[in-house]
Amino acid sequence: MFTWLKNCGTPPAPAPATATAAAARDAVLNQGLNLAMEWGSDWLQPIQERLAQRQPALSAAERDAINAICQAAMRFGHQTVYALAEAAGPNARREDFAAALHARYPWVDADNQARLFSQGMYYAWKDLGF
Repeated sequence: MFTWLKNCGTPPAPAPATATAAAARDAVLNQGLNLAMEWGSDWLQPIQERLAQRQPALSAAERDAINAICQAAMRFGHQTVYALAEAAGPNARREDFAAALHARYPWVDADNQARLFSQGMYYAWKDLGF
């Protein structure tokens, strides 16, 4: 169903996919990333079961692939924010983060981007003592 999952961690090569298919792919990935970033008992937990409730047409293999992509995007986002905070202190720029994130994960929407930045800064502030 979602053969597009194989290369979602890198900018997509030109493909015959329609704009509708690309938008659907991005929506599912953003839904998965949102699940990956949930606070509370689901924090840093795999998303497959929660994703299956929202996207029952996905196969187990597709849910596994989406989980891997979303967990990697979340780790990259948090690590990038931390590195920016180490370099710029509490004045790390959201724009610098957005550019780095979108270079690697262009499908991440504005809401998830903002949430990744906030979470990353929260932990940077705690760890770096700002």
